[in-house]
Amino acid sequence: MTKQTIIGVSESGQENAAEVQPDVRTVKTVLVIEDNPVNMMLAVDLLQLNGYKALTAMDGEAGLSLLTAVLPDLILLDIGLPGIDGYEVFKRIRADHRLDGIKVIAVTAHTSKEDEAKVRGLGFDDFIAKPIETKKFIQQIKACVEK
Repeated sequence: MTKQTIIGVSESGQENAAEVQPDVRTVKTVLVIEDNPVNMMLAVDLLQLNGYKALTAMDGEAGLSLLTAVLPDLILLDIGLPGIDGYEVFKRIRADHRLDGIKVIAVTAHTSKEDEAKVRGLGFDDFIAKPIETKKFIQQIKACVEK
């Protein structure tokens, strides 16, 4: 079995890579695009504790750049990103046919019924409100990845 290189992007845009031995089981990969380091760490910790491989990007451009090299099973996309916002990132993801079939969940502090309706109307696969509820968060991830 060969090692895999896992790439993460720091807040400053610096790419970090680590070689890991993949699990024999099929490990699902989740790309977390989130600019808040605390929210990022919480999401990554929860994902890893539940058997997912997590990739990270601190803004939309870094996330889109990472998607040229890897195809995750799921993307957790913060809506309120610096630079290009989550809506624009989502639009670009859906315009790239190479990324067809990758599920995208909006993660946002904008939690009104109108905000959720907008997200769902644009075609996101699900909606996670911040602050996240840890048990519900993992349930939503599992449900989305297993669809």
